[in-house]
Amino acid sequence: MKPLFLSLIVLVLAAGCATGPEPRYAGPGGSGPLIYRPGVGITRTDAQLSSDEQGAFGAVQKAYEEKRWLDTVVLSLGFTQRYPEGSRVVEALILRVRARFELGRDQDPEVGLPQTIPIDRWMFLYLAPIYDERLQALLNRDAESRRFLTELRETAIDDFVKRLQPDADALYDSGQLELALADCRTLVTYYLPALELREFRQQVAELTRDVAWLMYAARAYDSVIGIADDLGVMNPAPSVKADALFISAQAQRQNGAHSVAANTFGYLFSGAGLRDTDTRWRPYALMWQINETMASSKGTGYDLLPYERALELLGEYELYAIENPNIPPSVHEEFIALLERVYGIMIERDLNSADTYSRLGESGARDYYIRRATDWEDERDKRVAALRKAP
Repeated sequence: MKPLFLSLIVLVLAAGCATGPEPRYAGPGGSGPLIYRPGVGITRTDAQLSSDEQGAFGAVQKAYEEKRWLDTVVLSLGFTQRYPEGSRVVEALILRVRARFELGRDQDPEVGLPQTIPIDRWMFLYLAPIYDERLQALLNRDAESRRFLTELRETAIDDFVKRLQPDADALYDSGQLELALADCRTLVTYYLPALELREFRQQVAELTRDVAWLMYAARAYDSVIGIADDLGVMNPAPSVKADALFISAQAQRQNGAHSVAANTFGYLFSGAGLRDTDTRWRPYALMWQINETMASSKGTGYDLLPYERALELLGEYELYAIENPNIPPSVHEEFIALLERVYGIMIERDLNSADTYSRLGESGARDYYIRRATDWEDERDKRVAALRKAP
């Protein structure tokens, strides 16, 4: 074997065995920690600014402001290749993700969400927690803005997703949604040190969350679950964490993983350290936890444990309703209907058993199951009455 060939084998083996920390963005040269300066970008105390870089970023920014989405993407790609460790690279990537959202939208103005508002803005208006200062400023601007935002935020999630779906499908089919996801992953994995700066951390978390919801609307459920995991790496703000958990659980539900979805919904409701002020999804999460718990059953004739667990979870709602009197009336009514449904299943099973034993001539067993069905009915009526009296 020739010496040169042997040397190549050794090099390949050495490369394969090499281990070490993943590379991370180091930022511009100089000393001191990374800081953010408006109009300059990410820098250090004595970093030397590059006028060429600032000029190149200005071209990206101008294209974005002029809504030249394709130009924004192309210029941003060239910028990040030329200045991967620059002071404006994170901003260029963020603009690229937003431009991809608009570049790939459905071009029919009659379908999807109105294009007068960018996709990421729609997501913010619908998903932002009520205490968010940016949202509060819009709510307090004038009566028309408050009316518009109130109507939007009261839209049921299924209805909002339907409105989002034409744009999500177009983004997915064009490939721009996958590319936006790749850009977000680049930000989360390589540029993570820069994301410790508050100017960028929230923006990137919200954009990544937006990709997850768009993927859900495009029915790419496996991708939704993966993106939620990416967001977990960032330890985002409570509201974004809740949005990610909720849409991930919905994707698990759509995939037929009912037990897994029930666990994720349960974690969102009671295990993630979230409050109602952090997210409006908590009561919905409990509702879906109950639904998915029952969906995990093999059938009422085989397995009643999920339904018994559902009754326990409805007990949690009864306590929750006492402590949280501001639950929307429509949501409260859904819980009452859910309670009646679960009891209906228990009553029907016992009445079927009573009928079976009656045909067999076992009057004692028949009477036992009739009494059990009556007890279920009494218990149901008491709990429903108590919920209807709840504030």
